[in-house]
Amino acid sequence: MKRIGWFTTGRGPGSLGLFSTVRSMIRSGEIDAKLSFVFMNREVKGNPNRAKLIAMAEEDGVPVIILPSDGFRNDLKGRDLTAWRAAYGKAMRDMISQHPMDFGVLAGYMLILDPETCEKYDIINLHPALPNTYQGTWEEIVRRVAESDDATYGSMVHVCTPELDRGATVAYDEFGIEDLRKKIVDLDDLAKAIRAREVRREVPLLMETVKLLSSGEVRLDRGRLMNYRGEPLSGQINLAAKIDLIVGNEPSSDRV
Repeated sequence: MKRIGWFTTGRGPGSLGLFSTVRSMIRSGEIDAKLSFVFMNREVKGNPNRAKLIAMAEEDGVPVIILPSDGFRNDLKGRDLTAWRAAYGKAMRDMISQHPMDFGVLAGYMLILDPETCEKYDIINLHPALPNTYQGTWEEIVRRVAESDDATYGSMVHVCTPELDRGATVAYDEFGIEDLRKKIVDLDDLAKAIRAREVRREVPLLMETVKLLSSGEVRLDRGRLMNYRGEPLSGQINLAAKIDLIVGNEPSSDRV
């Protein structure tokens, strides 16, 4: 059984929803894995989503590790962000080292990982863009997509590497957006509609990817992706058809 490390900032309902879903799927046996720990880079500070997430983890006996980044060595952060990130990464690794994991999942984790953490552990991240396309925050990306003439959009789960959002793609989802362009003229409204469609599909994408890794159908070892026979993975896994079935009827005839 695979051991998963779960990294989250737990800021909003999206982060809580991701954790609640993976927890339910592990409990039901749909995901054959166990949560080794939950790492959070913020204290609760009255945030109900964090409080609920922590309560669910503790109910299942999952260790919750909190290292607030907003109060960590602010003197160094102001002088040298790269050095600060390395120092925070070392402190985090020291704390999670007592709880072995086969792979980690960044799920609503709002910090950039330091290079040494990326190299030491196999960690995956959900990024709201198709492979080899846009970088940046989801707000920046959906705006750029709305302003483009792209016929499709989607998101991917990739391996964390020192180069931000450029690690190998484990799996991705792609869906059509031409129907939205035809009926929505205002760019702000279009960006919101594109984002809403992506959000509806990103939880299934992440869960199906976790299932691939937990079952051994896809193997991740030192940043290298392999099939169940240990051979290098050929091509990228498009989970769009499976996600279509999960989310129900949704325009996708213009997906390529």
